[in-house]
Amino acid sequence: MRNVTGLWSRLFHRGGTDWVIMSLRWLALGLVILLSFFDPFGEGVLVSTSTVILSAVLYNLLIECLGRLFPWPRLPLNVLALDTLVASVAIYLTGGFHSSFFIVYYFVILGIAFHLSLVQTILLALLINFLYVAVCFVNPAIRQFPHAMYSLAATSALLLLIAILCSLFLEQLRRERLETEREKALVARLAALNELFQRLGTSLDLQHVLQTVVTAACRFLEGDVAVISLMEEDSHHLRLAASQGLDPACLSNTRWIIDDKVMSTILEEGKPYVVEDISALPREVRCFQGVLQQEGMVSRACVPLLLDGEAIGFLDVGHFRPRRYTEGELAFVSSLGQEAAIAVRNARLYEAEKRQVEQLQALERLQAGFVFSVSHELHTPLTIMKTSLGLLKEEGERCSEQTRHELLETISHHTERLEALVTELLEVTRLEAGRVTLSRQPTDLRSLVERAVRAFAPLMKRKRQNIKLELPRSLGPLSVDRRRIEQVLNNLLSNAHKFTPKGGDIQVAVVEGEDGVQVSVQDNGPGIPPVEQERIFDKFYTLGKGQEVAGLGLGLYIARQFIVLHGGRIWVESQPGEGSTFRFTIPGMTNLECARITEARPQHFRGEEDEDPGCG
Repeated sequence: MRNVTGLWSRLFHRGGTDWVIMSLRWLALGLVILLSFFDPFGEGVLVSTSTVILSAVLYNLLIECLGRLFPWPRLPLNVLALDTLVASVAIYLTGGFHSSFFIVYYFVILGIAFHLSLVQTILLALLINFLYVAVCFVNPAIRQFPHAMYSLAATSALLLLIAILCSLFLEQLRRERLETEREKALVARLAALNELFQRLGTSLDLQHVLQTVVTAACRFLEGDVAVISLMEEDSHHLRLAASQGLDPACLSNTRWIIDDKVMSTILEEGKPYVVEDISALPREVRCFQGVLQQEGMVSRACVPLLLDGEAIGFLDVGHFRPRRYTEGELAFVSSLGQEAAIAVRNARLYEAEKRQVEQLQALERLQAGFVFSVSHELHTPLTIMKTSLGLLKEEGERCSEQTRHELLETISHHTERLEALVTELLEVTRLEAGRVTLSRQPTDLRSLVERAVRAFAPLMKRKRQNIKLELPRSLGPLSVDRRRIEQVLNNLLSNAHKFTPKGGDIQVAVVEGEDGVQVSVQDNGPGIPPVEQERIFDKFYTLGKGQEVAGLGLGLYIARQFIVLHGGRIWVESQPGEGSTFRFTIPGMTNLECARITEARPQHFRGEEDEDPGCG
């Protein structure tokens, strides 16, 4: 049965059907010639049978020649209609009811059954029967034979019976062929899905997964274009994620709003959306359809990518020609879209986990570097202090007053250094725990900056560094935590002192703006590479090799946290070899804040006790 179905499946193709019909025409002509030898009657014959047969042969040859020149003879139904008329004329000329040309009608019916349905074939068979009876009644032979009516009735009944049997048989073959094709298509799609799922299950690269899906969609739906668009973080726009058959550069910078009517419908229903002709859509429907229409797409099938009932994007498959999508094709695209959504989620989870692992590894490296830096920073002053104390103990009273003073100064200096290191560590701990609160009070920032610069003047003098201070003539009070802002200034001045070479220049400036005050500390040190300018404010981060001083990498981190707590921001401007400029801003006081603080502390504010801050 499978071989028979395969044979008829091949015959149902256009080329196979044409070959069958042409073969049947020549077979019918051969049977006509054969039956003409057994026809004993000569009544009603207007033209000799041999002449008509020769004319029929010439007619068939003419049809074949015309078929090579013109398209209409190549259409089987046209040829069958012409054959019916020619056969009717031949029957009339060769004797009517006893003419052997009636055999042509059977092959015409068989040819019609190949192309038309059961009902259409029976209706045409009735029409041919009527034509046959009419021709026989016109021919004079019908009046010379009383039994001719019985022969005519039998021939007509046989013709109708053959039409019914051929139509039923071919209709069954059509159904079996369609069912076989559906089964083959289903098996092929299931195999494709299984293969695709295995490939998607072994890959966690998001771009590779998306490209695999659009390629499979184009392949198994014979599509010209396949596109996956994913939602952006705002959940209101789509962006192109992967495409097949379409230049990604054409849509790389294009965003589609999801408030589109079609997109909203797809999201609400959660079912495939089919557009057989994009140009027929109303103008108010824009979004992705307009973009695809510009690329030449005519038909489109779109399915949402759903995860737990929420859409994360869309899978579109389109054709550059009109196309109707079957239920099986839409089911296949839906399965593909669902698998794509799961693959997208897995890939995103993998990417998120990968980033988390990278962050943990970076944190481990930072912590390892921090432990090393802390050990080094604590070990150095402790060693110096231990050595100085050992010298004092060994020399005792023999030690000169100058030597004793120098050793005590060294011990005091490194004790302060240890205290500063421990203070930084404790400050970071409090910042991480969120236990740092600001004690704001109106402050004259000019005086605060001057005091910080004066504190560093001796250190800079030893290194023969020149410091320049630029302050505005007058500056309104700021509501700040003096100790925290002074710590920020000390950290920036300390870095400028460390990284500025001997004989270098350092410039400190205060500028008042509309939104507050900006403070800058500029040096002409080695500068900071662009890739490190943002990272230097991270915890435990220190500049790479080639810099003179490293440290714990906490000073700038603490400075940024304090400035952020004040509502300002801090940043660096630098070019390698051209020095660095650190800037931070502090918002100004509002009139209401100024009034409240003045009412609460009417006498003075700390900083310069002998000045009235005012509230400018």
